[in-house]
Amino acid sequence: MSQERYELVLDPTDRWTVWDNVTGVPVVFADQILGGLTEEEAEAAVKVLVELDRNRMATAVENAA
Repeated sequence: MSQERYELVLDPTDRWTVWDNVTGVPVVFADQILGGLTEEEAEAAVKVLVELDRNRMATAVENAA
């Protein structure tokens, strides 16, 4: 069973960090660490990251064909 690449981690100040399970560090997007976010911001960020990964994978498959 595979683990999701991204997960939300609640910090002690009740803010959220988007964690990358592949790299083992918080996600950096547009030169910003995705930490200290509201839950809604963090969930939206994960949706964007998942879609970007899907698009990258599709492009890689198309280019390999």
